[in-house]
Amino acid sequence: MSDSASASPAGRVPDGPAAPLPARPGPDVRPALVSFLTSELTAEDEPALARSVARLRFHGWCTCSRTCSYLRTAPADRAGNCWIHLEDGDAPLVWLRLDLDHTSFAGMEICAFDLGPAAAARDPRRPAGA
Repeated sequence: MSDSASASPAGRVPDGPAAPLPARPGPDVRPALVSFLTSELTAEDEPALARSVARLRFHGWCTCSRTCSYLRTAPADRAGNCWIHLEDGDAPLVWLRLDLDHTSFAGMEICAFDLGPAAAARDPRRPAGA
């Protein structure tokens, strides 16, 4: 895991005022992602952040482009400037954007993590490749 006070994948921080989708429970929307994040954060000795994953809500995909893979898990005004990433070797799988209080996540960039076919079936607006 690595952190950065202002780093973001591909040099952009999606803050656009996208219209929010109805909030849905994290485990119900992305069970594989929730399981992965909880496991990895626990392994990185971040138990409080690991516990926060189960409370995340889906607030929609970033709408800056059709291929953007930034998933909002809180209203845009709750997003902080600190990012951490979980990696597999040298490549980040997921960038996590901490909230303003650094107690949970306001969003995440899905880089190389496969959300699986169930995610696409539940959210047809999901960007290709995310």
